[in-house]
Amino acid sequence: MQKSEIHRYAMRLAFHGAPFSGWQIQSRQRTVQGELTNALRSLSKEDIKIIGAGRTDSGVHGKNYVAHFDVLNEFDCQEVSFKLNRFLPDRISVYELKKVDLDFHARFSALSRSYSYTLREKKHAFGNDLVWNYTRDLDFEILKSCSELIKNAKNFSAFERKGSDNTNSICEIYHSLWIRKNDSIIFQIRANRFLRNMVRSLVGTMIETANGKRNLNDWQFLIKGGDRSDSGNSAPAHGLVFMGVNYSKSPFDGREAAKY
Repeated sequence: MQKSEIHRYAMRLAFHGAPFSGWQIQSRQRTVQGELTNALRSLSKEDIKIIGAGRTDSGVHGKNYVAHFDVLNEFDCQEVSFKLNRFLPDRISVYELKKVDLDFHARFSALSRSYSYTLREKKHAFGNDLVWNYTRDLDFEILKSCSELIKNAKNFSAFERKGSDNTNSICEIYHSLWIRKNDSIIFQIRANRFLRNMVRSLVGTMIETANGKRNLNDWQFLIKGGDRSDSGNSAPAHGLVFMGVNYSKSPFDGREAAKY
């Protein structure tokens, strides 16, 4: 390894959220950021701090997640990626590492982030850790109408975790769509930013609307900046997946971005 000042590396990875208390390091909790930090520090012998593209809640998965970190010594990306995967638990997989400019920031350089939420309409014996098995009747056309309303909304305070210290509830939605795939229905969403618990709150409220528990007209109030107590219950965490992130200058030739 060659001695230098600061070298920045971007990491593209995936994780199964079930055993982790989210992305962010927390005291006495097992987290994705914590596992990666420990592995990188063991390999590099440096006090590394990892910055992620966004915060994910406990139990939420990441299919195409990006993080970055700085080191004082250059290294071979393929070699370190291989060693990292040997150090890390099975539920975390590093796809690739790439050296990037110091002005690249996994969080602040992001133009948008994408999530998907999957419900399965029929009971299956396998794959239940990645979907919400929801076998009650749903009006798919109502779900699509809700997603169209979300696309045109700006203020998402009604869908933010209660007690959050966030002072800005404005989000720019670029994509909001329900699709059918085999016996599953999938909600896709892409935005410049997301509030804490926002996607799960949106999905839970849409489900309550599509099963007749609440009226579609409720959304006219909710998307204008209601309170969290006005919206529905949050959908379970295990159906939610961080699908990708978009950058103006892609560190991985676009492989880190969702296809919507």
